[in-house]
Amino acid sequence: MNNSKILLKDNHDPFSEPEIEEWYPNRMPYSKIVLSGNGYVSTEALTMLTEHNRNIILLDTQGNPQCVMSGVMSSLTATKYRMGQYDTFRIPEKRDYLSRQIVKAKIESQIQFLKSTENPTIIPSIEKLEKHLNNLEDDVLHSEAVTSRIYFGAFSKLIDERFKFSARNSPITVKKYGATDVINALLNYGYSVLAGEISKFIHGVGLDPYYGFYHKNHTSFKSLVYDMMEPFRWLVECAVWKISIAKSRHRISKKQYSRAKNGTVVLEYGLVKSFLELLERQFSQEKKYDYRHGKKTKSGLKSVQEITIVKSTIQNLTEFCIEKRIIGIYQCKNICIRKYRKSRF
Repeated sequence: MNNSKILLKDNHDPFSEPEIEEWYPNRMPYSKIVLSGNGYVSTEALTMLTEHNRNIILLDTQGNPQCVMSGVMSSLTATKYRMGQYDTFRIPEKRDYLSRQIVKAKIESQIQFLKSTENPTIIPSIEKLEKHLNNLEDDVLHSEAVTSRIYFGAFSKLIDERFKFSARNSPITVKKYGATDVINALLNYGYSVLAGEISKFIHGVGLDPYYGFYHKNHTSFKSLVYDMMEPFRWLVECAVWKISIAKSRHRISKKQYSRAKNGTVVLEYGLVKSFLELLERQFSQEKKYDYRHGKKTKSGLKSVQEITIVKSTIQNLTEFCIEKRIIGIYQCKNICIRKYRKSRF
């Protein structure tokens, strides 16, 4: 803190002078602060950041989430939403319905992302995913497992062979959540940031992040956060794909990551920074969407940011839980996908 300003000091290299930025919280151009590795933050800074709706995400050196901090919930309808969430959770039919909606939306988003790459080698995988989507099994867990293998098999074909990425889960189990290649390490970082954003939105409307409808509930696992992540994981995967094919200064070099004694990959600060900047641009990218607020075009759609669609989807869930919204919570997401406009990456 310095005269009511937030002081950001980037001191990742002990042999160089730190980069310092000063911002008034309401003028800060960052919507989130990602802390990784060793460092500290004052209680005064935490208070001012959360009061101004700046999300704070603490990650370990592997990119795994350790803590997410956001402002205290302030909503007159929050109690009503949470009670509706618990009531919905207790009804197996509603819980199963939401599970199917989550898996369906995830597969749809995977198909659209793969199509947008215009890579002819993955057309057979896209066709397989479309077939599974049109014939979604009653056992959604099995369907999700099968389609995930197909999807990441296709995703691996988008990644240069020099990165040695073959699957999302490495066959070499050296540590829980530890990545043994740079692509998996970047995916870990990206998913953690996405989880932090979704957690902020869930807390903002007053839902309980520990009561989900698709992922199993157990100790210390925010099931609802991971439920709501599923249709939007492609945002992270798209950012990872973009940085893997970058030809400019953002190109990944071998100097930007190393391997620890236990086999896990550790990313250099510059690579993490470049990736998070790219991910933020991915979150801010606009597309046509059936948004209920603001002025719309003649088509009934409005250009909104991807991260706004995430927030809108969570709001749709709350309305579904209190039976204000009869349709599925992901209908808007599905509309968005049907109206998908190919973006140039």
